[in-house]
Amino acid sequence: GAPSSRLVCRSCGRLHSSSSGVSHFELLGVDSTYEVDPQAVDTAYKDLQRLLHPDRHVSQPEEQRELADAHSAKVNEAVAVLRSPLRRAHYWMELNGQKILLEEQRIEDNETMMEVMETSEELDDAKTQEEVDQIRKRNRSKIETVESELSSIFQRQDWSTARHRVERLQMLTRLQERMDDWRPK
Repeated sequence: GAPSSRLVCRSCGRLHSSSSGVSHFELLGVDSTYEVDPQAVDTAYKDLQRLLHPDRHVSQPEEQRELADAHSAKVNEAVAVLRSPLRRAHYWMELNGQKILLEEQRIEDNETMMEVMETSEELDDAKTQEEVDQIRKRNRSKIETVESELSSIFQRQDWSTARHRVERLQMLTRLQERMDDWRPK
């Protein structure tokens, strides 16, 4: 449905008081599936930010101005989650009642852990941006593979496999973030 209908009355522009119990997908009016259309997310985001902009509510009662701020924060969070494959995977698991990797849980994917440790060493040994870019390219390819695997795994509701793939995605994403922050020594 229209993204704004959960938060804003289309006919009068008045903000609805609650959006609790509404998923990020419903809030933005995008299909409730792991594979989201990034353009649909961005379009919904722009539409909602325009409707929730403080200038639109400056002459409204304080309650409406506070709702605009609260709704805007919810929209920002929904967009951040849906734009990030890792955060979206965690969210999808939660929506389906599945426990996801918590910090205190032991990582079970030893193969990925070894792979990440080896890549970390490569990164530590890298001297040039070109070397890091090559490592980043390989890692990005692995991330894309996991993302595409997750889509079908989620469709099958194979939660055990999904948990391992999300764990792998998490480790590869953290590695990618290290690469993004890399600077020559």
